[in-house]
Amino acid sequence: MRISSRRTTLAAALTVAAIALTGCSTGSSSDAGRSSASPTPSVSQPPSTSLQEQTLTDDVDGTKVTALAIVEDFPAPAGTTDGLRPMLVQVRLEAGDEYGGSVFPYRVSVTTRAVNLDYVTLGLGTPEALKAPMAAAGYSLLQATPAGETATGWIGAWVRTDETEFDLVYDRPEGKVIGGSKSGEVVPPSRDIVPLIPQD
Repeated sequence: MRISSRRTTLAAALTVAAIALTGCSTGSSSDAGRSSASPTPSVSQPPSTSLQEQTLTDDVDGTKVTALAIVEDFPAPAGTTDGLRPMLVQVRLEAGDEYGGSVFPYRVSVTTRAVNLDYVTLGLGTPEALKAPMAAAGYSLLQATPAGETATGWIGAWVRTDETEFDLVYDRPEGKVIGGSKSGEVVPPSRDIVPLIPQD
């Protein structure tokens, strides 16, 4: 079975059993030049600062997203708008299997701490301008994750240079099941927020 969504632009790759819950509304990418701990390169990972591991939870479909690491000094690509800089966050996504289908990375956003989520845009995904530089630097992008499976990867966001504290937000709007025994069932929305806090 699958869930229809009011926003289908990023859900075109869903299979017949996929969940396509509309990615509506709000998320602001803002940030500041906060001092980051000295990144420690490793053989398997590019430089990053570990975060206090906190998990976002979708109590409806069982999806969980855990913040793992952050990069606050990623080089800005040429042409970056003044006042903005890139921020990268590594997350582990455990896709829920209550309704089947894949969970897409655009459900997860970076926002300024304590921002009113009803007035920002959430779930736009990693900006196109960051994808190639991230991949070239070894920061593999978070991919759509099939139901019941787990994936680890990076998301990117533009943040303001005058902001210093950020949250990670999981946002899944209301949807409707299409097909199967639960066809037509309305699935309530789910939203969760955790602060991005570097480890001491």
